[in-house]
Amino acid sequence: MGLSRWDNLLKSVRGNTVHVDPNSLDATDSVENQGNSPTRPFKTIQRALIEAARFSYQVGNNNDRFSKTTILLQPGEHIVDNRPGIIVKDDDTYITRG
Repeated sequence: MGLSRWDNLLKSVRGNTVHVDPNSLDATDSVENQGNSPTRPFKTIQRALIEAARFSYQVGNNNDRFSKTTILLQPGEHIVDNRPGIIVKDDDTYITRG
């Protein structure tokens, strides 16, 4: 889907502002979403943190841009799931924790 003029105006091209809005109908944590537009925000804080970490990584020593990403949270109920998740074993089976 192409971007409208409004999307182009609002989109953070450099990716240093990440938007989270759990109440938005267009919010998604899908891999295709970059979360850098308020018209297509992330649904969860976890996804925004992953993208912020990805934006901050630079090759080399002492190059992290840790102060260069802003996560903009819209009002709403933000649920954080801190369970460990899935553990993959050596025989390609998995167990869930939590």
